[in-house]
Amino acid sequence: MNSKPVPTVTLRFENLAVLEDGEEGTKRVPLPSLREDSHIHGGFRLVIGGRVVPYMGYFGADDVCFGDWLTELDGVMEAFAADEVATYVYDEGEQGQPAFVFEREGDVAFLSIADSKISDGEAHPDWQRAVFHYTDLRDEYAHFRADFADEVRRAAPATGEKWLKRFRSA
Repeated sequence: MNSKPVPTVTLRFENLAVLEDGEEGTKRVPLPSLREDSHIHGGFRLVIGGRVVPYMGYFGADDVCFGDWLTELDGVMEAFAADEVATYVYDEGEQGQPAFVFEREGDVAFLSIADSKISDGEAHPDWQRAVFHYTDLRDEYAHFRADFADEVRRAAPATGEKWLKRFRSA
């Protein structure tokens, strides 16, 4: 049998919704309600070595801002494609989030959850230099981006393409 090896890193999305501000505060509405300036939130599962990366969302695992993470992961991929030894840090500090440090050393790559330099977000001791393969991330992210874009276009045909154009490689 010729079976494909299991990737060292996987990415998937789920429970996508639009965040909408109203008189009662922010609420989640179905993805077909998407406007060009909307925020899409949902579950973003980045899995390394069989473990789901924590702290991806502000208010839980299903509150990941896809606009932010798509932009940052595009930055990771650009940095990794430009040099075989590269580091990319995502440290926004919002809601006390820690920093996410992506490193590449040839085909080996690492993710660390580190202290934020701009907030009180703290490192996670179990997430220091979690190892994966660069080529797995590259391939998984290409599929993830395409699947995500297809879902946004399908759910919101009138505005999905405009929303996606706000982000570099959608």
